Amino acid sequence: MSHAFAGVLLLSVSASGCGPSSAEPAPSRPPEQSYRAALDVWCHVDERAGLAALDDPIEKSQRRSDWLTDHVKNPDAIYLKTLLSVKSQADQAKELRAEAKGAGVGPCPLADSMERGGL
Repeated sequence: MSHAFAGVLLLSVSASGCGPSSAEPAPSRPPEQSYRAALDVWCHVDERAGLAALDDPIEKSQRRSDWLTDHVKNPDAIYLKTLLSVKSQADQAKELRAEAKGAGVGPCPLADSMERGGL
């Protein structure tokens, strides 16, 4: 066996134990924002983002969406927002209110507004 081949064989054998399978899995961290906190932010978006006075529903909706993207960081709440985005406004209001209530969030002004037909 040549010295070059032996070196490659030794290198490949020694490197085989260094792959990702030999590393310890990283410990999982809890999300930086709780689900409850994210839903509370979501329910009170118009007040917190200063959108209550906007009359243009399209502009209000876009600003609301942008603000929520910047302030809702909990992965489960982001997932819920994505799921609700394809539903009717009435269904969004109903499901957001139910999730908020289940998480211990009090009133949900956004769900109330959506239920009344306001964006």
